[in-house]
Amino acid sequence: MNDEKAFSKIDKAVAKKKSGPVLDVMKKADKEVLIKALEALGKIGDEDSCNRVTNYLDHEDKDVRLAACKAAVAINTEYMKTRVRYQLSKEADADVKKKMQEIFQKVNG
Repeated sequence: MNDEKAFSKIDKAVAKKKSGPVLDVMKKADKEVLIKALEALGKIGDEDSCNRVTNYLDHEDKDVRLAACKAAVAINTEYMKTRVRYQLSKEADADVKKKMQEIFQKVNG
């Protein structure tokens, strides 16, 4: 699936508030599609979205970790706030940690 088709599928899933199609796209996504999918899961915010976003908070790629952080903050449940705090406590990359703190504080003050 090329990126344009993946983006279209993701946008349709967000409009319907269904995480299933987004999760399917993520199985074979490149970095750009993965980041878009995480953003979509942040907008959908169901239980499956929370579970998948949590899995990407400690991804090897820093851009993916930041996208997961943004999605978690967008979902804005107590669990997701706690999970982002935990990720902040163990984040090894100082630049990523700083950006995560900024993302978290924009929403949570």
